[in-house]
Amino acid sequence: MSAKLESEPPLEAGLVLVDTSVWITFFRSAESSTTRLLDQLLAIGPVAICAPIRAEVISGAPTRSDFQRLRTFFSSLTDLPLPPNLWNDLEESRFALAREGYQASLIDLMIAHTAQWHQVPLWSLDQDFHRIAAVVPLRWYPPR
Repeated sequence: MSAKLESEPPLEAGLVLVDTSVWITFFRSAESSTTRLLDQLLAIGPVAICAPIRAEVISGAPTRSDFQRLRTFFSSLTDLPLPPNLWNDLEESRFALAREGYQASLIDLMIAHTAQWHQVPLWSLDQDFHRIAAVVPLRWYPPR
């Protein structure tokens, strides 16, 4: 068996990177179709998170006890590390998007590059990712 090169992305078969927009719907609307679908995914276990998503959701907790509860909850999910060349990739993709007249959020770009690096589909309700996908090829969940 050969050693994995640092530049090779890990394969995270079956995982879905769930974006902040989905988590907000999940925690605010118990009856939504988004919540039902995420409940199903959580039951079988293929849900992933990354540091920018975790920070966005947890920092929005209304109370200290909710903050702690969210930290505990998210610690049980698969945490995808940020890609090794993230900042160089962000510079390139943000530059390209700016040439098209769009100033992408650094957090959204971090999330997109993490999904791309780990070769996992991204589930987001945020339309900004559609613009980002012009320069950061993304796989979508649910598939489109």
